[in-house]
Amino acid sequence: MDTGNKSPFDSNSNRQGSNLFKQKTYETSAEKKKDFWRGFGLWWGLNILLALCSWGLTALVYSFAITPDGPVTPYYDIYSNLSCILGTIPLVINIGLMIYLAFTRSQMALGMLAAFGVALFITICLGVIFTVWCFYALGNSGL
Repeated sequence: MDTGNKSPFDSNSNRQGSNLFKQKTYETSAEKKKDFWRGFGLWWGLNILLALCSWGLTALVYSFAITPDGPVTPYYDIYSNLSCILGTIPLVINIGLMIYLAFTRSQMALGMLAAFGVALFITICLGVIFTVWCFYALGNSGL
């Protein structure tokens, strides 16, 4: 006799939170490409937003911590701690989101990873250009 009660361990039971960590199955390659580009755009948008918020909060606290008379000690201590925390928050959010998406929407995680790779490549290219410019400028300065 079936009582109609479902066990919490029954795979057929529909619980509210079960879709939170469910792996998305892609049916077409268009779906994969769409999720990849969503992840790519998400990474850029998220990091631009986090950078703006971080810079804004740091500038706000800096205006209280450093006055024309010199640093104000209690605010200066808060400024150094806050700038350290604000520097690590984007790192934690990015890594946590990539790990979560790797388990739920793998193509979005790959898009975020590709966006990070593009940013790293641009940074390395700009570093090489700046280094070459520095050597050129120093060579022509007559020092």
